[in-house]
Amino acid sequence: MSKHYNTLGSRFFCTKCGKEGIPIQRKKGQERESGHLKKLYCIYCGEEVNHVEIKEDNPAYTLEDFKEEFELGRFEEGQRSAMGDLSLCSKLDCPYNKDGKCWNSNYSTDCPYRPSREVIDNG
Repeated sequence: MSKHYNTLGSRFFCTKCGKEGIPIQRKKGQERESGHLKKLYCIYCGEEVNHVEIKEDNPAYTLEDFKEEFELGRFEEGQRSAMGDLSLCSKLDCPYNKDGKCWNSNYSTDCPYRPSREVIDNG
């Protein structure tokens, strides 16, 4: 006799390419928060990378939040950079400046208003 569980669906988006991956059903009580990172195989990248979990019924972290983080370069090597680890940004009208922090942590753009990666690494 099979057991029937109440499940909730989640969508997953690759932190490397930004495309939607394979959705996963989770049992009620075993679901994760929206924005959770899970290592899954990306069918577009052809490798196992972190994916961001998006739950449609949870407004705390939405698809728009992921798109903003991805486009601004907040994911570095599949990990979301913590707010405390982000560089300070002195240019107020910079598109990467969010609350005085530079969200372009993967250095996908050259910004003259923050320290270079070498300066930060040698700290």
